[in-house]
Amino acid sequence: MRSLHLLLMMTVVLLFSCKKEPKPNPVEPPVVSKHILLKDIIVPNLPSPYYHFEYGADSLPIKASFASDYTMYDVLYSGGRISEMRNNILINHDTLRYTYDNTGKVTMIKFINTSNAVYRLVFFTYANNLIKEIEWEQQVPNVGYIIDRTLNFTFFPDGNVQTITEHRPPVNGTPDYVSVKTFDQYDDKINVDDFSLIHDGIHDHLFIPQGFRLQKNNPRKEKLSINGTDLYTIDYTYTYNSDNTPSNKAGDFLYLSGQYSGQRFQTNSFYSYY
Repeated sequence: MRSLHLLLMMTVVLLFSCKKEPKPNPVEPPVVSKHILLKDIIVPNLPSPYYHFEYGADSLPIKASFASDYTMYDVLYSGGRISEMRNNILINHDTLRYTYDNTGKVTMIKFINTSNAVYRLVFFTYANNLIKEIEWEQQVPNVGYIIDRTLNFTFFPDGNVQTITEHRPPVNGTPDYVSVKTFDQYDDKINVDDFSLIHDGIHDHLFIPQGFRLQKNNPRKEKLSINGTDLYTIDYTYTYNSDNTPSNKAGDFLYLSGQYSGQRFQTNSFYSYY
């Protein structure tokens, strides 16, 4: 009898010792998406900073400038989307006013001067989620709006732009102009400067694209042809930060035609962030 009692006690102890307390499900930390806040792009021998941005508490850009404040913009929002960019340099107070479709893609930007006249229009067309064409129209007195610049785009399957074809029709005696810029050999890192591909430098206003990207990653090769003649190639190498953003883009530029054919020089762009 004592043996049976002892056996029962041992069985109970064994059962309790083998029973494991359920482990609580681990609490996964929330995934926080880091905002890439580009501050400056510095290009040696060009006005510095070449591009500059400032941001609000929500990480949206609220100020942008180009070429050492050649143009400076206050960026205004409505419903989380850019509604206007207002140039605020001493001699120019143009407003760039955005219009959107029901998917949040920008479809038109009006350039409005201080007399409240719309003197320039930019139209955007899409193929699904990719930008297909951007068209600039300039108001001509007693004529209306005429097209003076068009960009057409093709893309790789991953969404990085492959070609940008620019057409400028003859205006005031200037010849017809067609250029094709080709990009290839993309890396798998983060692109931060694709907006510059559609900016016409000192000749036109800078605007921040909404609802589309041209480059998610960074091309290692660029080629330009003008009116059917190959002009140059650039082979790029990049230095990256720990978050996969570029800190430097170095280019090996080679002229393919013209008086400088065969000559090389080095290009650099330096990027800083908040």
